[in-house]
Amino acid sequence: MFAKPIGILVITLSFFGGFLLMGGNLLSLWHPSELVVILGLALGTFLASTPVYVWARTFRFFGRYFSGEKVTRTVYADTLGLLNELVRLSRSSGVLALEKHIVSPETSPLFAQYPAVLKHKDLKKFIIDNFSYLMLNPPKSQNFDHYLEDQIHDIVTSMGEVPKAVGKVADWLPGFGIVAAVLGVILTMELLGGDMDVAKIGTAIGAALVGTLTGVFMAFAVLAPFVHAVEVMIRQDSALLDMTGAYLSAYANGVSPNLALEIGRQRIPPEFEVPREE
Repeated sequence: MFAKPIGILVITLSFFGGFLLMGGNLLSLWHPSELVVILGLALGTFLASTPVYVWARTFRFFGRYFSGEKVTRTVYADTLGLLNELVRLSRSSGVLALEKHIVSPETSPLFAQYPAVLKHKDLKKFIIDNFSYLMLNPPKSQNFDHYLEDQIHDIVTSMGEVPKAVGKVADWLPGFGIVAAVLGVILTMELLGGDMDVAKIGTAIGAALVGTLTGVFMAFAVLAPFVHAVEVMIRQDSALLDMTGAYLSAYANGVSPNLALEIGRQRIPPEFEVPREE
């Protein structure tokens, strides 16, 4: 939880602190017009090159990035707990007893015991969709394991559009910095001739160079870490869905709730291991 704020603080202090140690003036880095050009081009190209659903997923990942990791040991424990409750209810009262919980999980007292699952939209939908499928008593000819694998693949592929899109923008940002720098050079050329003001020319050239600097900094110190963090989050989500799929597959094949729980527990990555006593 504290890793990202510490990392952002180190980046900021290294950049601005190093510049101050060189004898620089922070005001010489402040050129709002350069930021408007660079960030405007970055946002515009992102919006123009991606569908709306990628925008929504990107904003969601931004929230996860700054609020801390979404997949934790608690999420795994809650997922196992919820699955175990649903399976035991179906075994004791029949599969149709699940209907009121599956149709409206937000009002379900059973789901309410596991808030970590309710907050994870993709996981919640995955659980609900597959229990709904099993409630329809699909024929044995339908390969449920392949059905689960295809769903997980589709979900992970959809998530993967975010780092692809943002990574493309990161690749373009140095170019946008050059665009801002060229605009600054054009303005500098207008200062040449006649009674040239050396101070104004120097300021204009400095502003142009800041454009290039800003593009490179935003690409490698801001967006690149975010892209990698999203890729890590997607791998964690994929592992969580794999664990849930293993449990659902075991349940669909008629194993006991205790064995299904153990099968699911053994699919948890070591860093999030949930002890058997929990």
